[in-house]
Amino acid sequence: MRKSKLIAVLVLVVFVCSTIVLLSGCGQKAAPKPIPEPGASIKPPRMVIGYYENPWPGTPDQTGSFPSMKTFAKSMSGVGPFWYKATVDGTLESKDSQLVYDTAKGLGLKMYPLITNKTGATDTVLGDPAVRTKVTDSIVKIVQERGYDGVNIDFELLQPKHRENLTAFMAELYPKLKAINKTVIISVFPQVDVAEDVSGAYDYSALAQNSDFLQIMLYDNHWATSKPGPLAPIDWYEKNLQYAIEKAGGPHKVIAGISAYGYDWPANGDAETMRYAESIARADQRGATIEYDEAAQAPHYKYDGHELWFENDKSTAAKLDIVAKYDPAGIAIWRLGQEQPEIWPIIDKKFPKQQ
Repeated sequence: MRKSKLIAVLVLVVFVCSTIVLLSGCGQKAAPKPIPEPGASIKPPRMVIGYYENPWPGTPDQTGSFPSMKTFAKSMSGVGPFWYKATVDGTLESKDSQLVYDTAKGLGLKMYPLITNKTGATDTVLGDPAVRTKVTDSIVKIVQERGYDGVNIDFELLQPKHRENLTAFMAELYPKLKAINKTVIISVFPQVDVAEDVSGAYDYSALAQNSDFLQIMLYDNHWATSKPGPLAPIDWYEKNLQYAIEKAGGPHKVIAGISAYGYDWPANGDAETMRYAESIARADQRGATIEYDEAAQAPHYKYDGHELWFENDKSTAAKLDIVAKYDPAGIAIWRLGQEQPEIWPIIDKKFPKQQ
């Protein structure tokens, strides 16, 4: 009786095990991960890019953005050095720095150098197909030779008439750089409550199809030649970020710009660009009281007929709360060395890189 029970149990075990093998493929390769539905976006790791300003004329490489880059590299994923200009003959004017390149690479930072439009060259660079091809080929060449991780196309002060030509330029450049597995970012002006003559050249939807990311320059709502006011009032900031995400096809296509500087407007004339440290020092020197505009989320003060608006840790925190709400692909700080150092722990907390 005991023996027959044992045989029955063994038979049952063999049956169950065989069933499990047949149903689950025991001992075989793991089941493949489900394929994303058509049109589903793949969220890239978060990017925190610091724009890099070369040293001022007559000063060594270690000045400018260099100290900030070294000190806060752990909070960044990459840098965008302001190094190249596209010219009328299709070449790139360069002011790159080997020291900066080696240091950034040594710190583990990816490099996306800016390609800007040289003054007087825009009509030719964008409008002449032959020159356009030379410029795109020049960009590919420098990226390959220098081992950059990609580029940031930063063509500014474009008239609306350049809209189709700018899209054509990106449509030519993008596949060339994707063929060598490089990242393509294009900087674009905000478009909500922004004059058409400033923003009209940027077709967000078309440009998003011909780049990896749109970097929205979410600053200069008031600028050097405008009347005084906040650089990026918080409601304006949110409206423009939301609009860009809608037009670009999702947050995974957008990098949100964050200003780190200020402007000092005199009673008459153009404003002076100010670093945070200069803004604070000037208030101390002039005996001015720094106030904070809660509606705009921006610090400011007046002295001797001047009006100065700038950014600090509190105004940056407010912007980062908006950024966290929409969760774009990344943020970009304009520029390293201008910021209040205390913004970096806030970035680490509210929008940490590589998540």
